[in-house]
Amino acid sequence: MSIAGSQKSKKTAWIKKYSFLLMLFPALLLYSIFILYPFFNSIYISLFKWSGVGPITDFVGLDNYIKWLTEPPYSTMFYRALGHNVIVFIINVIFSVFFGMLVAFLLSQKIKGSNFYKTIFFMPHTFSLAVVAFLWGLLLNPQWGIVNNLLKSIGLGKFALPWLGNEHTALLVIILIGLWHSLGFPILVFLSAIIGIPQSLIEAAIVDGANTRTIFSKIVMPLLIPPMLTIAVLTFIGSFGTFELIFLLEGAEAGPFYSTDVLGTLFYRTAFGGMGSTASGMGLGAALATIMVILIIPFSILSVWFQTKKNVEY
Repeated sequence: MSIAGSQKSKKTAWIKKYSFLLMLFPALLLYSIFILYPFFNSIYISLFKWSGVGPITDFVGLDNYIKWLTEPPYSTMFYRALGHNVIVFIINVIFSVFFGMLVAFLLSQKIKGSNFYKTIFFMPHTFSLAVVAFLWGLLLNPQWGIVNNLLKSIGLGKFALPWLGNEHTALLVIILIGLWHSLGFPILVFLSAIIGIPQSLIEAAIVDGANTRTIFSKIVMPLLIPPMLTIAVLTFIGSFGTFELIFLLEGAEAGPFYSTDVLGTLFYRTAFGGMGSTASGMGLGAALATIMVILIIPFSILSVWFQTKKNVEY
């Protein structure tokens, strides 16, 4: 074979070997335009004192980050909102992982009406958050809402509260509404994983005299560690990205008295000036958004690494 023919053959082989890059290019281009560019542009803006209008010229370095982390009132607002995000995550992960897994296991049993219950649990997840907020806003209305009227009708009128107007109950109620809306997804994930467990393992356990509780704790739970990690990661990311439900129910001010304020609503007020009519602190808002990403990325990487390790073991 001539030298030219050999080189042409090597070139053809190289093209075939790396042809997958051409298929990845459209997705990579879109990812770069809509994810990477806004992210790095946000980091750039966070280094400036900029209102969102006019040229970006007033360079302040890390001053915006220092304000959020150390200087009141910015640090006070930041740590209060961060604490609320942590509360949202803890409650969500407990219910999504453990309660979701338990419900999925019960639904996987051959019981009468299981398909009906599957529909009931998953149906709220198909509703938009705007619809969910509107419906629950009506149900929890302190004057004529069904919840308070029901409590009064059964003699529990002392528990009829302005649920969304009380700083001690508002955040918990919104978390529970969010769980009602989203719990169908983890149940569906766990249900799919349980169905995929080899039936021979469960049958062998039954033959050995294992009851339902033993089967769940000794066979089902250990095999569900990978989906548990997946749900935990998604719950973490979702909890620190909480915004829509609080904004729809309590407004940008995250009332009452900022008792439902989270990093998302704090960012909105900072970057867009309360209700979006004026831009007041785009540099500060970009710094807060960057801090939020920094909080999420390490947990996500660690969880993916741990999940990969578990998958290799299995």
